[in-house]
Amino acid sequence: MNFKRAVLAFAVLAILYGVAAQVGSPYLPRRVWWIAHHVDNVELLPTYASLADETVFLVRSGILPQGVVVSTGRVLAGLLVGVVVGVAVGVSMASRSHVDDILSPWVALVRYTPALALLPLYVLWFGLGEPSKVLLVATAVGPVMLLGAYQGVRAIPRVHLDAATLLGAPGSMILRRVVLPGALPHILSSFRIALGLAWVTIVAAELVAPTIPSLGYLLAVAAAFPRVPTIVVGIVTIGGLVLLSDAITLGVYRAATQWMPRRVED
Repeated sequence: MNFKRAVLAFAVLAILYGVAAQVGSPYLPRRVWWIAHHVDNVELLPTYASLADETVFLVRSGILPQGVVVSTGRVLAGLLVGVVVGVAVGVSMASRSHVDDILSPWVALVRYTPALALLPLYVLWFGLGEPSKVLLVATAVGPVMLLGAYQGVRAIPRVHLDAATLLGAPGSMILRRVVLPGALPHILSSFRIALGLAWVTIVAAELVAPTIPSLGYLLAVAAAFPRVPTIVVGIVTIGGLVLLSDAITLGVYRAATQWMPRRVED
């Protein structure tokens, strides 16, 4: 990711939004929807002043910080479960052919089943609380991490494994010193994908089955009243959290793979 280009793109988008909010808002087709539902004085495209006021209110009231903490905690918990299980199963499948033969059909089934389709079942099993949402995130990211670990182990040159075996290294040492370091680039690349998928999953789950105040809950309540500035602030907050977590992950990836050749950027 080129930081300067990203900042430039964000600045252009911010300017375009500001112009649209000042000029285009009065011409939006609000009568098509809002008047039909007898809703008056709805700012469909909030100005920056409205967004600033709404942000101050949400922060001072504690609604936005609580939503950030709750949603981030769910994402981290789901990632922890999904990464541990996915990497463990992926390494086992890549290392043992009989495990691969047994689990491959089931992995394909889970991989191509949308995680959100399991939300009603998880709610029936575990209720509307934290377990159902954490397990939903884990279900979404688990197959991604599994495939990353699987491909990473498969990409390790066979000569490295044979050399470690001939030198008398036990299986646990081969796993720690050869398999996991060799598969690490693939695992970290998959983690970046899984991270974005985790945020998409948790926000959608919180919108469908809201419980305690979270970012998805905030969006659902704001849409019901409606409060468009609150919706925009919530969306921007989620986007900022995703970008921040992705930047941290990218930094960890570059630090852990310094030995890999880099593409020369313009």
